[in-house]
Amino acid sequence: MKGIRIATAAAIVVCLVLPGVAGAAGVFDNLVLSPRARAMGGAFVALSDDETAIFTNPAALAMQDEIGIYSSYVDLYGYDFFKLGSGAVTVPTGVGTFGIGARYFSTEYDGNELESEYSFVVGQGVMLMEDVHSSLAVGYGLNLYGLSFPTESVGGVDLGSANTFGVDIGVIGTLRGRTRFGFFAKNINNPKLGDPDAKDLPQWFTAGVCYSPYGGVQTCLEIQKQTTEDLRACFGLEFEINDYLTLRGGIQNQPNRISFGFGTGWNMITLDYSYTSHETLPGSHVYGLGIDF
Repeated sequence: MKGIRIATAAAIVVCLVLPGVAGAAGVFDNLVLSPRARAMGGAFVALSDDETAIFTNPAALAMQDEIGIYSSYVDLYGYDFFKLGSGAVTVPTGVGTFGIGARYFSTEYDGNELESEYSFVVGQGVMLMEDVHSSLAVGYGLNLYGLSFPTESVGGVDLGSANTFGVDIGVIGTLRGRTRFGFFAKNINNPKLGDPDAKDLPQWFTAGVCYSPYGGVQTCLEIQKQTTEDLRACFGLEFEINDYLTLRGGIQNQPNRISFGFGTGWNMITLDYSYTSHETLPGSHVYGLGIDF
């Protein structure tokens, strides 16, 4: 009887919930886990100046000159059966800065895991040129993706698991110290998952620009295109109130959403929060904690 209840819950999640979130319920899709990036409407490819650059634009790792750790947790649409989080580490070296990241997503019911997706990524950002007026950096990310369905997920039937690899590339630069531009391509090798009916993992391409009219203010515009979705435009604003508080806000279309959040920090520690609306479902809350050494 318990197996039947679990199988029924799995069917409900797949048939009712996942279509409602428009494909954004797993880390294999273009789902931003950084509370800072989400608060800015997802417009982050040209900024990406923290540890989460390993996910949004690995070229920006080149601009990180400290060892840093960052983790986030997403309260996705208020549904407690979704578990979604990430972690990232940056390590500067003599040849650019290396980054390591991990993302995890699972669906649970009645204490049982129905499905889980994970990805691990290692990457590097290298500065090609830098002077007092401008800079240019490139980067890459190598991803290991995994998808599994535990045996108990549908009443004892083993649905198996699968793994594959994906490759990311990024470019970021600055002009006159006030303007930043960025480009990011996800899964350029077109990875596939599953056997015998292999499915393409999502690919997307992102380009954006950020302009700082004066110190402590960033305005960012970004265009995103996922292979199976319409073109998306994102706009974000970040305003540093003082050394301890930064406010953020943003909008995007496809789907239409608004977002806001804040960041606060003291010495080595940073805390971030964001809220993102949804057209039909409850909004999502994202919490982040960072430590720089």
